[in-house]
Amino acid sequence: MQTDTLLSWLADHLVSLCSQAQLGIVCSGLALELWQIAPAQLDPSERIELLLEHLAQTKLVPDFATGILRDETLSEEAIRRGLAELATLPTLPSESRSLALESVPGGAQLPTDESAVQTLLDEFDRHLAADAPLAAYALLADQLGGFAHLGCRLGRSRLLLELIRRLYPLVAPLSVGDGGWQKRYAQLLWWETEALRMTGQLDAALVTTERQWPFHRDMLPGLWLRQAQIHRLAGRLKLASALTAKAQALSPDLSQQAAAAAEQAMLALLSGDAPLCLLHLQLSRSLLREAGQPVEPWPVRLSLLQAQRALRIQDVTEARKWLQSCAERAERTHDTLAAAETAVLLADALRRDGEHTAAAQAIAQAMQFANHSGAAEVLVAAGREQARLQMDLTNYEAAAAALGTALALAEELSLACYRIDLLNLRGQLQLRRSNPMSAERDARDALAHAMARECGYQWGEADSLHLLAVTLLSNRPRVQSLRHTEAITHLSDELELRDRMQDPTAPEVRWLIRRLRTVA
Repeated sequence: MQTDTLLSWLADHLVSLCSQAQLGIVCSGLALELWQIAPAQLDPSERIELLLEHLAQTKLVPDFATGILRDETLSEEAIRRGLAELATLPTLPSESRSLALESVPGGAQLPTDESAVQTLLDEFDRHLAADAPLAAYALLADQLGGFAHLGCRLGRSRLLLELIRRLYPLVAPLSVGDGGWQKRYAQLLWWETEALRMTGQLDAALVTTERQWPFHRDMLPGLWLRQAQIHRLAGRLKLASALTAKAQALSPDLSQQAAAAAEQAMLALLSGDAPLCLLHLQLSRSLLREAGQPVEPWPVRLSLLQAQRALRIQDVTEARKWLQSCAERAERTHDTLAAAETAVLLADALRRDGEHTAAAQAIAQAMQFANHSGAAEVLVAAGREQARLQMDLTNYEAAAAALGTALALAEELSLACYRIDLLNLRGQLQLRRSNPMSAERDARDALAHAMARECGYQWGEADSLHLLAVTLLSNRPRVQSLRHTEAITHLSDELELRDRMQDPTAPEVRWLIRRLRTVA
């Protein structure tokens, strides 16, 4: 059992040093009722034995040990031993942490204000200056919370990247031939990948995942899953799906299997298969439950996917229910990344319901986080929603400005599916501004990207086909002319896609085709 030696270290420390008050503090941080698990009237050694037995059953040993390491009575030797034991454990994949971030213990003890963060950064500098990489790594992983806290809660991914790159020169030499340091180095590479992906540096993130050392075979499923997430953002959905399926099938870790199932749900949704998306979401939730993680209510990341699915199939009421739950839990757990992603989707739902002022406020919230954190996907998605909102309000100049910024960023960062959406949106705007030639050019460009061999973004392809057909018909071509015939062909292809995707707008396309053919 991988936690046996860590349990031994805890038993030694808790019996000899740790006070009842300190035990209570740590257990409270993990939402454990100490008096129920190990009554105070028992002999100390019996009480510790019961507590450790419960921790082993609930898989909370590493989290409990992390809390105990904050005990001021702990000697330097005990700290070194505890850190060494923690380093021998497999690292918790970042995707697993983000799937259930609301249940990560100790969040309230991590810094949330700038002065507290700066104090820890000064301490980090002192550790580096004193050539103490172990203490610096422990501070980054524990007191600063790694990617789960710095990236998701505080939106400080660029700061995380800076700290990681300052640690690399000290950690890399120690990793040669030392298993503990290899795991720490691998964890830094995990975090670097997540931070690079979040800030839109997809090529650099992919290069990081393709390093052969110090990763070992057990880490391969995690590498494949990270590569799949990067390929999805880059619009290579088929390759992403193959990598995700391989990661899910070969990973021995249930939490990682759950993360892979969630990624499969996103890929199925982008590919136009909403029922399959739901099946993958239910599988992900079942795997999380089997792994011992709380799933009631649904984890925030899975709830966000449920909301996206509902919006795709035009069920705005259902989407808003999921998003309200997401917003409440993101606020409670200080997960500012989830809060910003929720705000983007909520803006879409509010706009569809005609609540334009509330939609604008949600967009502003997402933009504020994205500008502070550098979260590229949030920034582009918020720009897309801003453009849609301004078009609904017939503020075409403002819509063009939002579109130009978001599209330029999507192209620069190779966020392919967003690029397709934005090209289609710009084409719609060009049509409204009586510029059909530009609209046709945007529609054909979007269609070419959507129909690329590795893409498979079905919603984008259907939208491109519709825009192109409407553009061709905008100049009222003669019946049975080439442009009239081409428009009917594109609408027929669109109808086939929307029927396959069970899109509620399919009857409108069918009616338009029937009308065009009747006139002919």
